[in-house]
Amino acid sequence: MTSSSIKEFVAQVVYDHSIATGLKACESDQQIVNYAFKLGFDITYQDWLAYVESDNACLTTAEIERIDNVSPQHWSWAFRRVQSWRSMLMDGA
Repeated sequence: MTSSSIKEFVAQVVYDHSIATGLKACESDQQIVNYAFKLGFDITYQDWLAYVESDNACLTTAEIERIDNVSPQHWSWAFRRVQSWRSMLMDGA
């Protein structure tokens, strides 16, 4: 598993505004993985999905439904995939 690469990528999105800005265009998990790869992170699609599932394991059904109800075309969709990115969103986003 490329867990360390995933954790580093997730942290870089939080740390670097230009990386976070690029994430806004991602409308699927595959696009997130492709974006990470473009930035030099060795992440597989399967490992990314496992990371997201693990990261969201503590969420309630209602929280998961709220996240799932956001259209992938909305700029904030990718930021809702993991907790540390959701924390970056302002209320009402």
